[in-house]
Amino acid sequence: MAKRILVVDDQESMREMLADLLDLMGLTVSTVGSGAEALRLLEDQEVDLVITDLNMPQMDGMELMKQVKAAHPGLPVIVITGYGTFNTEKQVLSNGADGYIPKPCTINRVQETVTAALGA
Repeated sequence: MAKRILVVDDQESMREMLADLLDLMGLTVSTVGSGAEALRLLEDQEVDLVITDLNMPQMDGMELMKQVKAAHPGLPVIVITGYGTFNTEKQVLSNGADGYIPKPCTINRVQETVTAALGA
């Protein structure tokens, strides 16, 4: 059975690009545009990994990650951002992220980070 991935990003083009790449990796992908939508989806569906943008309106990726980890302690979360620095990566990982991907992201970086987070 294919692993299920939830992609959370307020930019539709980024959601589509990640979904296409993850699909090529043989993964099943759901996408949503906000943290609130992600939390609602996680109430009804089981996923194996969450990939969230860091900078989103209303609920940012850091807050979403904290809520996901509180409700689903074993669920890995990868944070992706176009506004990151070395300190951002350090902060995200020290707050519990299972991976960090800077934008613009390379195919190899996405594949490596997702594979590592899934423990495959």
